[in-house]
Amino acid sequence: MNVTLRIVWEHTPDMSEIPIITSDTKKTFCELLKDLQPALEQEGITLEFFARTITGTEETQSHVILNGRPLGDLLVEIGEEQRQCEGRRCEMRRNIIFPFVPRGKIFYQEVPDLIIRKALLRASGIT
Repeated sequence: MNVTLRIVWEHTPDMSEIPIITSDTKKTFCELLKDLQPALEQEGITLEFFARTITGTEETQSHVILNGRPLGDLLVEIGEEQRQCEGRRCEMRRNIIFPFVPRGKIFYQEVPDLIIRKALLRASGIT
């Protein structure tokens, strides 16, 4: 199977990298992507990465789109699927939340490595 995963990062001029970090390995989104690239290519997934500077407010500071789908939507969708309830006493929150953590002057959204990997595969049409 040959498929292209087109990643578009829209960001304001003050952003130097995608503000997502893995909660378990503490890698940035781009570091994880670089580590995964050989395995993805072996599976027939070619990565295309585009960065586009935009003007906007703090709320529109950074957006990542994977093959036309917002990364944030994919992360929530996959995060919801990953939640499991063990036993009758568990309490399920309605919304899944990935916390923001400071790293220097920028707050990074902290997401488990596995969820980011699944988002990449889902956007590629594999899962």
